[in-house]
Amino acid sequence: MSDIILYVDDDEANLVVLQAACGRELTILTAQSGPGALAIMREREVAVLLSDQRMPGMSGVELFEQVRTEFPDVVRVLITAYSDFQDATAAINRGHVQRFLRKPWVIEELKANLREALELYRTTRKIQLLEQRLRETERVYALGVVAGGIAHELRNPIAAVATNLSLLRDGLATLTSTVGPRHPAFTTLQEMALTVADARQSVQQITDITRGVELSQRRRDLEDESDLSEVARLTLTSLQGELRQRALLDVSIEALPQVRGTRGKLGQVVLNLIVNAMQSLPTRPRTQNRIRVTLRKDGDRARLDVEDNGARGLDDDAQRIFDPFFSRIGAAGAGLGLAISRQIVEEVGGTLRVTSTGEGACFSASFPFAAQGATSAA
Repeated sequence: MSDIILYVDDDEANLVVLQAACGRELTILTAQSGPGALAIMREREVAVLLSDQRMPGMSGVELFEQVRTEFPDVVRVLITAYSDFQDATAAINRGHVQRFLRKPWVIEELKANLREALELYRTTRKIQLLEQRLRETERVYALGVVAGGIAHELRNPIAAVATNLSLLRDGLATLTSTVGPRHPAFTTLQEMALTVADARQSVQQITDITRGVELSQRRRDLEDESDLSEVARLTLTSLQGELRQRALLDVSIEALPQVRGTRGKLGQVVLNLIVNAMQSLPTRPRTQNRIRVTLRKDGDRARLDVEDNGARGLDDDAQRIFDPFFSRIGAAGAGLGLAISRQIVEEVGGTLRVTSTGEGACFSASFPFAAQGATSAA
């Protein structure tokens, strides 16, 4: 992830001063024109673009406008000695500038602003990477949940087929030994026995492949570990716009040891539980809807609680709420989110449960810490 700050100013003296002031603590590149800056950005990943406004050929606002199109994630900071309201308005409307600085700058204030801009870029990139992993995880687990549901429904018929094939094999063996090799049907019976043997082998292969996939997935989960606290914060940040519109949010996240599981899978669980809470809330004033997210240590595990006051009765649905395609919110949900979440949590050795709170529901997910997980796995 880049930590490069690119400073653009047609006055070379300003470039030299900023490089001398910040170069030891921050990674600074410089350019004397907008086209020069764009050329650098097309070759290097730039995190923060700091540009003067009044430059010949291409102004700071014009540069920001083009950067916004080509490099939308770059944090854009306008620096100018002019307090021109029109320039400021144009910078906001056309270039989506995140911050303004004035010349002459105060070095410590400038450094603080640049560090904050770098942190904003890093957070944005982390959220984007997490969202990408969430999409990938959701696709994979949606297929897995569907396949798991189908396998569950086929388990009894396949067992019946295997049992009947065993009975048929035994019956053919008895019949073949009874008629003897001189009987006209002896060869046919032998061929039928071979066909039954092939069918039984195919059934066993299906069983072995299914078990192999499950064990392989669990081994990978045992090898991965992630910071669940950071994953929860990033997920909440990515949802903050929708959360603000739907409910009052109460968050308590402790710093915890790392837990078993990949960032993408853990993020999928956090996302699904929070989205489920939002979808359960009725249409009413935002101030009447509440969602509480708590992450804390619970013995040798991390415990994530997502509680809402959606006024849902769970007595009838508690046993089915984690089933694939079962949705308590009608068309608003596909019925896979909670099923996916439970599968992920159980694969890393955790548990996912739901309890009624009277006003709503509380979903509690527990995750073993990586050290304890490694011990138990051994």
